[in-house]
This record gives sequence, structure tokens and C-alpha cells, in this order.
Amino acid sequence: MTETHSEPRDKKPLYTRPKFIAACVVCVVFLILIIQNSQKITFDVFFWEAQVPAAMLYVIFALIGFLVGWLLRRGKAAAKAAKSGG
Repeated sequence: MTETHSEPRDKKPLYTRPKFIAACVVCVVFLILIIQNSQKITFDVFFWEAQVPAAMLYVIFALIGFLVGWLLRRGKAAAKAAKSGG
């Protein structure tokens, strides 16, 4: 009986891959930044003003950045698939 799934290309454990290590370092630095910035700041957007903890803004902007990066990557993959005719 044959296997239906293919073997992974990279047999190295996840924790030894450079991309994973870099992501862990970024997460640790981000957590330190959040922990150290709990003071309230004034956030102005056009005519709206709010006082929020700096850490909350960092988390919101990180999520927005992640979402934009994910959407751009997804669009790039769709364009590549369309170009190759698949």
C-alpha cells in the first residue's frame, strides 16, 4: 500500500529553521515592548481622540500589519497561480 501524502521537503525540526527562530525573536521583543509600555497615551485620528494604553495600540497595529502582509502574500500567490495557468 502506498502513502497518499508526499514527504516534507525539509526534514529539519521546526525549531531549527531560520524563519521560525526569527519569528520567535520578534515575538519576544514585541512582548517586552508591550510589557514596558502600559502608560496611557492620547491617540488622535482625524476628529476622534481617545486615551488608550500604548500596549493596546502596539497590539492593534501589529495585527493590522499581519493582516496586510497576509493579504498581500495571498494576492501574490493568486497572481502567480493565474499567470501559470492553474
